Amino acid sequence: MTQPLLTFVHLSDTHIHLDPAYVGNHVKYGPRPGVAALIDHINTLPFHIDCILHTGDIMTDPTQDADYALAQAMLSRLNFPVYYIPGNHDRSAGVKHIMLAERIAAGLTLAPSEAHSYYTTEVNGVQLIMLDSSVPHAAAGVISDEQLAWLEPLCSDADDARPLIVGVHHHPLRLLAPWLDELPLLNGDALHAVLLKAKRRLRGVFFGHIHETTLLTRDDIRYISTLSAWFQTRTWVGQTEPTQDPVQQPGFNIVTLTATDTLVRAYRIPFNPINPMA
Repeated sequence: MTQPLLTFVHLSDTHIHLDPAYVGNHVKYGPRPGVAALIDHINTLPFHIDCILHTGDIMTDPTQDADYALAQAMLSRLNFPVYYIPGNHDRSAGVKHIMLAERIAAGLTLAPSEAHSYYTTEVNGVQLIMLDSSVPHAAAGVISDEQLAWLEPLCSDADDARPLIVGVHHHPLRLLAPWLDELPLLNGDALHAVLLKAKRRLRGVFFGHIHETTLLTRDDIRYISTLSAWFQTRTWVGQTEPTQDPVQQPGFNIVTLTATDTLVRAYRIPFNPINPMA
């Protein structure tokens, strides 16, 4: 049997809210029960997990950085190292100073940026690059010129043979659904152009934001999204209005890298968000 180089959970859009009764405008239930159930499920998976990538929207519209103490308290129950990046509902400084504090204490070094939280690290010989696409008070995202300039030499290094995983919150390329494509990564083509320089070793670009599982390939680069821990959408080509998936179970992806292959499995957990005891 081929031994994995790395197995990680791709988790996104937990949308933890300060108000435990919060339900939002999309569905009739809040995010907290699903997040708790998802954590319990991940902690009991019957195989080895090396780490978790959380691709943003950790919280829903926190008002101050200190609000992340709640998210950290909930998500710290996960039994694995978690690498976070901000989403459009997050505060980048809160992610940096609270959610990433444990990783920083363990040796993670963030890029020198006042405005954004992005970084590269290595797990089991695999390079992780985590990008910050958040723009304050905006639903769409942008990878700043500062980040693109930082990323370019990492992708252009001809001597680096490590498998590469990239995480970002927003969908970098259009998904052919107008309502979603009003709030993408606005400079996704610029990001793609930089990532092309690492195509020989890039195993996948993993994103959240859209609350559904998709795979998009351009120039042999795979862009892969995951379900939300809260509610799910169902989208088709040409769709102009959001539609809820009739199966509203929280989910995540399991990603396994070997020396030659990259395997992504989409998981839903058996959880009824309307009646958690059902």
